[in-house]
Parts: sequence; structure tokens; C-alpha cells
Amino acid sequence: MILIYWSLHILAFKDFKVNFSYPRKLKKTLIEGEHLRTIPTFRYKKLVVLIGSNATGKTSLIKLIWRISLFLHRKNPSFLDSLISENNEHGNIEIDFVNEYDDVAILYRAKIRIIKNNVNNQNIVEVAMYSKKLTEGDSYENSINELDNHEYVFESWQVALQEFYDNFGWQVVLPSTEELFDKFYIHADINESEKDDYLDILNNVMKTLDPAIKNVFHSKDAADAIVIEYSDERKVLIQNGNDISSIPLLSSGTKYGVAISNILFSIKNHRNGLYLVDEQFSYVTADIETAILAKMTALLNSGEQLFFTTHNSNILELGFPFHSFYFMKKTIIDGAPIINVSCASELENRNNVSPKNMFDNDAFGTAPNVDGIYSIGK
Repeated sequence: MILIYWSLHILAFKDFKVNFSYPRKLKKTLIEGEHLRTIPTFRYKKLVVLIGSNATGKTSLIKLIWRISLFLHRKNPSFLDSLISENNEHGNIEIDFVNEYDDVAILYRAKIRIIKNNVNNQNIVEVAMYSKKLTEGDSYENSINELDNHEYVFESWQVALQEFYDNFGWQVVLPSTEELFDKFYIHADINESEKDDYLDILNNVMKTLDPAIKNVFHSKDAADAIVIEYSDERKVLIQNGNDISSIPLLSSGTKYGVAISNILFSIKNHRNGLYLVDEQFSYVTADIETAILAKMTALLNSGEQLFFTTHNSNILELGFPFHSFYFMKKTIIDGAPIINVSCASELENRNNVSPKNMFDNDAFGTAPNVDGIYSIGK
């Protein structure tokens, strides 16, 4: 599943529009293959870095993408329940995305309408969908008119999605503060030939996060478990499902090492098409986060996509295209929070201009107001 365009009017995303395609091939870029595997003229952004201050909607957007993907894939409206709050009677979502099946690429537009139902607390979910088989020479830009001019008819989600089939996969990691993500998940679905590769990645990541770690290996005594061995011979057993907070010896940053390793392994082996990585580096130094993102991006194939949230502005110095960076901001209008987003390429695209310098000078208008902090104690 390759995300191309979003239009949201739900929660704090009011008239929120974001486009992940780009019209012209870049002459110089560090990210190769930013196009569909089957249709090279159909260009999209393989890397989407979401940057913003605290509470600007980065995690909310990742969770929204995840929940809508679950809804479409599993055809279960319960994944959308949390998208309607007490203060919202309805929500509207429009999403353009591409699925590739072998040598076939299909562009979809799905319109999803969620209506709050106060009678039995089961929201009404209606869907209107249109699909277009992409052919040689197609791009998103020359497909928009067909999508826009189609006459969409909303139906119950059961009817609208009856013939919808997808083969896309995704992997998501959220902070341990989020429900269901305060658990260690060890990559268990690997075959014998992949075990050495997985352990190599796990060792490299964990040893980088904590130089005192001597070795990481699969436990011989417990199923779906790993053992972390320290240079002083101490050992820590970690099993699938363990609470992150309960693991002894590991620092806060090192505890995220398993989730980071899982994502790296999946990208390296092209297990999924869509990767959502949210706030996995809050306790990790900026240099390590930057190196890991660079490696994740280099491992992506055509037909794959990575969403990555961060507070680390050093990532802006990696030399990625301007169009990879999105800046999020929350404003209060008439007492209601509104989330806005802007892409760096909307302001600048020249190779000799530093996006980091622009960010440091608040060219994207995302700097937080810290006056309240400085007023303490007056």
C-alpha cells in the first residue's frame, strides 16, 4: 500500500490535505527508486519525515494511517471507533493509494464517512470507492482528473468493500506509552535461513545503543525469547509479551532496540510495503537516530514507503530531498485545536539551501511558544 494523497476532516485534522506524490524526476537525489516498481513514471515519496513540536499531531496521524489501513484490510469498522470523539458528530476521510500485484498497479480513491450513532453507540460507516488500473506512462498528476470526475456514491462499508482485495502489508511501531505498544515484540516469524541475519541486525543495534552489551542470541531454554549478555557476564532474558518497563538492566533507549531491529529486519527483507515508525528514538542520541534512519531509507525498495516521526532536526542534514520533510503545527482557532502541515519543498527546493538552517530560523512556523516557561518565577 503506497499512500499518495490524504484529505481529512476528522478530530483535530480540519481540512487537512497532504500529497505524497511529486511530478518531476529529480536530477540528483540520495533516495533511489521513488516510483512504483511496475510504473516508473508514477512517482511518490518513499520517505516521509514528520517533524513538529510536542502535541502537533504526529502520532495521531500515524495512528490514523494505521487504523484506516486495518479497516480496509480487515473490513472491520471497529478500527475507526476512536476517530469520533464526544465533540464530533461525524468525520470524513479521503485517501488515494496504490496497490501493486505482481505486474499490475491499481490506483484507488476511497472516501470514508463516519457518522456518530447515539442510539446504540455503533458508528455508521459508509464508503465510496473508485479504482483505476495504471498503465505505462501514467502518473498521479495525469490520473487526478479521472479520480475527481468520477461520481462517487456512498454505500455501507460491507457493500463498498465487498470486492476490494489487497495484498499490502504494513508494520507499525508506536511509543510504549501507547496502548498495546508497552510490550516487547521479538521477530518470531523467521525461518532458519533468516535467523543469522536477524541476530546480526539485533546485535549491531543493541551494541550501538549500549556498548556494555557483549552478545544477543536466541534463548535455547525459552520459546520466542532472546538473551542479552553483558561484558561482565550478566544476562537478561526477554520473552515475547514482556512489559518494556519491567525489563531489568536495560536503559530507556536500549529498551527500544528490539522494535528498531524488527523494523530494520523487515525493511531489509522487504516483508511489508508500508512502514510506520513513531517516536522510537526519544531516549536515543541524535547521531544514532540519524544513522538508523539513513540505513532504513537506503534499504527501501521501489514500491515501499516509510513514515518516520521525530523531534531531531539533525535529520534535516542527511541530504534527503526537500519533499521528504513535512512540518506539523497545532493552532487554536475559536477554542478548537487545528493541525496543519507543510512540506519543505513548498518553500524551497534548491540543493544549495539547508533545510536545517531554515528550520532553525523557523521558516516553517513550527517553533513552540516558550514564553510561559520563561514567565515562571516572575
